[in-house]
Amino acid sequence: MIKILLADDEIEARDNIIQYIDWAANGLELVGAAGDGEEALQMILGCRPDIAILDIYMPKLSGIQVIERCREELPNPPAFIIVSGYNEFSYAQQAIRLKVEEYLLKPFPPRELMEAIQRALLHVEVSRGIANNDFISFVKDCQAEAPRASAGRYPVEGERRVLAAVSAGSAEDVKRSVDGFLAECLPGLPLSAALNYGEMLYFEICRLVMERSGSFPAGNVFFDRSWTRENACAQLSEALHSAALDAHCLIAEGRKRSSVVMAAVEYIDRHYAESLTLGRIAEAIFVSPPYLSSLFREKMGVTLTAYIHKVRIDHAKELLLQDQLSIQRIAELVGYRHEKHFMQTFKKAVGMTPSQFRFKKNS
Repeated sequence: MIKILLADDEIEARDNIIQYIDWAANGLELVGAAGDGEEALQMILGCRPDIAILDIYMPKLSGIQVIERCREELPNPPAFIIVSGYNEFSYAQQAIRLKVEEYLLKPFPPRELMEAIQRALLHVEVSRGIANNDFISFVKDCQAEAPRASAGRYPVEGERRVLAAVSAGSAEDVKRSVDGFLAECLPGLPLSAALNYGEMLYFEICRLVMERSGSFPAGNVFFDRSWTRENACAQLSEALHSAALDAHCLIAEGRKRSSVVMAAVEYIDRHYAESLTLGRIAEAIFVSPPYLSSLFREKMGVTLTAYIHKVRIDHAKELLLQDQLSIQRIAELVGYRHEKHFMQTFKKAVGMTPSQFRFKKNS
């Protein structure tokens, strides 16, 4: 059984993860659930889990601090999966530098977490010596034979061209930029240096993708293959091309998907007082209703209907501060055709009736 430790100070988020994943059926054992960073660190040191799932923002110690301490105190630290909010990319960059295996943005469905765990298992296998001819041991062999090239020879401009192409170019631009980077790396350099530079570029690509889309390229191109000395240059080329093209697709898709959700949000914000349906909104922004429904929930963490109610109730709260407007009129102004429906929805969202809310705010 693969041992998993979970740490998140948000009780609901922690309980949801525990509830929605069938641990045993997936060959996993949840060995602990911590509510703050200090507790998480002590559990990791005591239980020695294979994978630790850590929230970035936690009391006492952040997820990043827990990872740093584990790196210092454990000869074989667990694989780490970081979970975070949408705008914490400075932390994400630290996570990349600490070689965190996976980075998930909240909210995420259980499927995404299971996929992250499965990818992190590769690291567990490598650390246990199950995988043969992995990249790390291969590079160590190469380093025993050749000195590392000086850092000054790293093709910084070539890296910039790759990142620019991944971010805003075409697939052909990406291929040409990677070819250019490799042309600067491979000739005249010891093989160990070329591989190290390839890994450096890979992590820069990961950092860029995480900043733009919140996702990593699929897998880890330096762990998920069997490296051979005879074909190392060709394998390095294939790995970097694959990672760069995957990253290009993720950023492009993320841009498209985000624009769809933002278009839906803007439409709701403009038309919340009208009769809104999934079909009407989808038609207005030129996507199919099922696609919009699924994408909206994935990106926003709530259903489209729930978001519409939230926007309407927020506007209703503002209107309730005006004594001259009746409850029925406010219901109409925020898109509810029946006062009773408005009152039920308001009470469910706010915990009190519109009249009680008005009295409390105006008293």
